[in-house]
Amino acid sequence: MTDPGKRGKINEIVEYEDGIAMANSVLMTVSRDEEERARIMRDEKIELDWQSYMSWARKEGRSQGLAEGRAEGHAQGHAEGQEEERKKRDKELHENARNALAEGIPIEYIQKISGLDIQTIMNIHSE
Repeated sequence: MTDPGKRGKINEIVEYEDGIAMANSVLMTVSRDEEERARIMRDEKIELDWQSYMSWARKEGRSQGLAEGRAEGHAQGHAEGQEEERKKRDKELHENARNALAEGIPIEYIQKISGLDIQTIMNIHSE
């Protein structure tokens, strides 16, 4: 009871009757129990909210990490694939230039058709 005037009146009545005094004692105990129960429930809710947030954060972080990993892997795979294609194309150009040189085709014509620079064709010719 928070109102001091009412509390004083209740205390005055409690002094006259033992039954009322016992009821008052029980009421005060129950009130404290309810306050304690409310505090415990509030604390449990805070804990459950925290656990729920942490669970969500872990899932979100894992999902984001997987997405970043996939994107990085895709980019790396794409770059490696392009590098392999470039090497394959260069090998084919060199092989074609070597064959053309073996057939006696002029270096300038090979350079014009293949796009290889003259020095590269000269190096292939001297191999």
